[in-house]
Amino acid sequence: MGSGEAARRESALICRLLRQFLEAGIYPEAALRTLNSAMALRGSDGFTTMDLCVFNPESGDASFYKYGAAPSYLKKGVSVKRVTGSGLPVGLRDAPAPPDITRIKLDPGGFIALVSDGIVDARDDQWLQDMLSDWDGDEPQELADAILNESVRRRQSRDDCGVLILYRPIHAAKRV
Repeated sequence: MGSGEAARRESALICRLLRQFLEAGIYPEAALRTLNSAMALRGSDGFTTMDLCVFNPESGDASFYKYGAAPSYLKKGVSVKRVTGSGLPVGLRDAPAPPDITRIKLDPGGFIALVSDGIVDARDDQWLQDMLSDWDGDEPQELADAILNESVRRRQSRDDCGVLILYRPIHAAKRV
């Protein structure tokens, strides 16, 4: 989408529409295809990446839906798995195409890290994989802050940066 205020507004609109579709019970792939079609109809010269992770905290099942998005990461212990897609961003296709879909299981004590391309790209992410492998904490906000700070230090970029961390606790809170 680019960066700055115009990109923020466009992103907010797309996120709001996606949320409304999902809350209405539309399956993620259908919701994303619909947004892809709507953006193509707008006829803008721009494009946008889309990155959605749907997570079931009880089972640990997670599904990643990607349109040209930066890699996401699954961490358990010192093991780090990279989740990527090969599809193009929305707006760079003549016809609507499905998103790339990857399904995984997040074990208790594991993390999912979703990052924007302002943080890292597929050609320069070894530092992030190493950071995740070495991370021994269990506070998602601390990990997000560490990733953001290290990315800013390394890339010195003016691009928008986003980090979202999901942690599945080892001992889930008991329901009363």
